[in-house]
Amino acid sequence: MISLLLELLLPLSLVLLLLLVSRPYVLRWLGARTLYALWSLVPLLLMCFVLPLQLSSSASAAMQVYQVSLLQAEQHVSRDSVLLWFWLAGLCFFAALLLRSQLLLNKAKAAAKRVKLQSASLCSILPCLLSDKAQGPYISGLVRPEIMLPVDFFQRFSPTQQQLIIQHELTHWRRGDLLCNLLALLLLMLFWFNPLCWLAYSAYRQDQELACDALVLAGAATADKIAYGKALLSNSEPTPTSWQGLTTHYGDRKQMKQRLLQLQTEQGFSKTTFIAAVALVLVAGLWLQQPVQAAASKVKQEPAPVTRVEPKYPIQAAEQKIEGYVQAKFDVSAQGKVSNVRIVRSVPTAIFDKVSIAALEQWQYAATGQDHKDMLVQLDFEMDQPETKMEKVAVKH
Repeated sequence: MISLLLELLLPLSLVLLLLLVSRPYVLRWLGARTLYALWSLVPLLLMCFVLPLQLSSSASAAMQVYQVSLLQAEQHVSRDSVLLWFWLAGLCFFAALLLRSQLLLNKAKAAAKRVKLQSASLCSILPCLLSDKAQGPYISGLVRPEIMLPVDFFQRFSPTQQQLIIQHELTHWRRGDLLCNLLALLLLMLFWFNPLCWLAYSAYRQDQELACDALVLAGAATADKIAYGKALLSNSEPTPTSWQGLTTHYGDRKQMKQRLLQLQTEQGFSKTTFIAAVALVLVAGLWLQQPVQAAASKVKQEPAPVTRVEPKYPIQAAEQKIEGYVQAKFDVSAQGKVSNVRIVRSVPTAIFDKVSIAALEQWQYAATGQDHKDMLVQLDFEMDQPETKMEKVAVKH
């Protein structure tokens, strides 16, 4: 697993760095909706790298290359045991924080009061809960989504602002932002040791809010934009006291200024830019397959031995001081087991055949995910020679 993560580290860091550097320019020229869509390039690139898209081969061949790279990574676990345990420790700590935040959220939901909105068109879509622990309107729940509202929601916001805020949360739900947040957290959990992932996650969540604002206010009247801006200002003072990774917080003081500035612009979604970016990532993903395919080809030609059992010297041959050799062929399965051992040549004939076959059947090779046929080996049977300073010269026929 560690080897696989390290192989993905470079392409992941490159695409994250590119997104972070180009982020302000894309936001200025193309808008928040296009910027948010470009974050989907991150999982797309990883999928291209892990699951090769070979245009000239079948799907089974692509899966076979993936199995080779995965098995190679597992073979290095023993050598990378220290890194593995260090990574697992961080992973468990991350998962514990996420579990704690979810338990606190469930506790707040259990104590919350279900309310009805003044707008009949909104109250029947998703349930809304009024909680004294909710610091800002947000939606949560993958299976049963619910909108959490602060206890003074109806006093703080006007009916127009209430409707816009609820539309904001419903937009998160309709676009599948909760599921996207879960995927982002899983990637962050796997690559928690990469600082770029933390920076990218923060930027991704900010861009998510900007894109949601842009979609809610697309074609809205100036009065609605002003009301929405006042709602943002009214909700900018509270700061989250606990981290909620799977929710979408309406108010964040750090990004509120940027959100207010974006309300003054109205930009749509650039399909051309997004399609071009996807095509570029696919090309880069295919290009990155070459080292994996080369490694798979190398493994197929020469699987690495793990266990080799030496044959027992026949007693009768040892007593008669008979020496010789055996050449044998055998097959190696995808799991590295030896089978179908055949004697190709033996000198002297049949003296060492039985012990050679018995030993070869116990050999074990590293798993490669592929079958290897007709592996050839020679076993030399030689008697121990007494130590001497006399020079020896090998004479070959």
